[in-house]
Amino acid sequence: MQFDAITRRRFARFQSMKRGWYSFIILSVISILALLGPLLVGKRPLVMRYEGELRFPIFSTRIPSSELGLPGDVEPNWRILQSKWETEGSPNWIVLPLIPFAANEVCEVNLPAQLNAEGRWSSPQGSIAEGRIFRLNTDGTREMSWTVMDGKLHGDARKLRDSNQVARGKFEKGKLVDQIGEATDWTPNGTLYTYVPAPAPPGLDGHLLGTDESGHDIFARLFYGYRVILIAACIYIPVMYVIGLLLGAAMGYFGGWFDLVAQRAIEVWSNIPFLYAVILLSTLLEPSLALLMIILVAFSWIGLAHQMRAAAYSTASKDYVAASRTLGASHLRIIIRHILPNTITVAVTMLPFSIAGLIASLSALDYLGFGLPPTEPSWGELLRQGKENWMSWWIATPTVFCMVSTLVLVNFVGEAVRDAFDPRKTDT
Repeated sequence: MQFDAITRRRFARFQSMKRGWYSFIILSVISILALLGPLLVGKRPLVMRYEGELRFPIFSTRIPSSELGLPGDVEPNWRILQSKWETEGSPNWIVLPLIPFAANEVCEVNLPAQLNAEGRWSSPQGSIAEGRIFRLNTDGTREMSWTVMDGKLHGDARKLRDSNQVARGKFEKGKLVDQIGEATDWTPNGTLYTYVPAPAPPGLDGHLLGTDESGHDIFARLFYGYRVILIAACIYIPVMYVIGLLLGAAMGYFGGWFDLVAQRAIEVWSNIPFLYAVILLSTLLEPSLALLMIILVAFSWIGLAHQMRAAAYSTASKDYVAASRTLGASHLRIIIRHILPNTITVAVTMLPFSIAGLIASLSALDYLGFGLPPTEPSWGELLRQGKENWMSWWIATPTVFCMVSTLVLVNFVGEAVRDAFDPRKTDT
């Protein structure tokens, strides 16, 4: 396929605008990475070696702990199992994704706990003033736990087996004073951890950007939030453009009563309050990405149709359109073969700004609580959490940075495309 001279000049001009060209490259790279999904961000191993056999859990169904010589039928916590094998010097090994957390995974941020020189239990954050220390099973459950007050064992202690309590002890100032149930050695030993409540700050337990109020990894939520936007754009843009371009081209080409009736219908439809329609449908139907796309498309094609109508009205008066009509070409053929190709500048120049509007609309609806379900990763949901947890700066700050950066990059691309397709600069 070869492009004509005008198209090549437009593309060359677009490349010459460095700000827009580099923005396009950055967005393309980020989008390709987002499509890789669980290969980069996810909780399941990419590859695992167990007893000399290579396995690929990311491409398989659930692997119960019993298949790996561990108690229980649930799938193990792969991060804990990886740490356990590395500590034991086992020949088995696991390769996890770069960010080993899933977007919908509720994570417990557990820090190592040990006795310091003063004989008090402490974590990397310092002496434990009040909390619990515990040993972890490979599935993430707690095997034994102790209450710590002012760095000393003080209060309740529990031993669990299969999520059921089998023994209970009581400490006072570091000494065991009572126990109920089976005989148990209540001396804390082995690898112990302490829990950091959500939202946890960045850098703890492998969470580069911390966790939100529900315990989700913020990096994973941001990554999959962009992925949701990318999927939404792949649905929203084609559908919205098909409706807007065809209807606008038909209005400009036919004119007369068809144009008059279509404009009056658009005026009536555009007067329906968008937010009220979203609230009504969100209360009647279960929120989902498909529902949001239907609502956004229903209200977003109007501006494109108006722009396309003006361009098609001018193109329909050209001599080659009249010649095609005289030779017997059908209306559909004239619209598709002559009107649309010669008004494509309108569609191309509006594309980046339509994507920017989609990002802003999705984030705003999620922020107001009328968007995706709370379990789905969303930039708007993170903004809402940042507002409600303003002391936890690590929730809102990276979210605002990602949103602003993406919108700026998209707008840079839009400005470059608009200048590149300006007929006064490239078509002469």
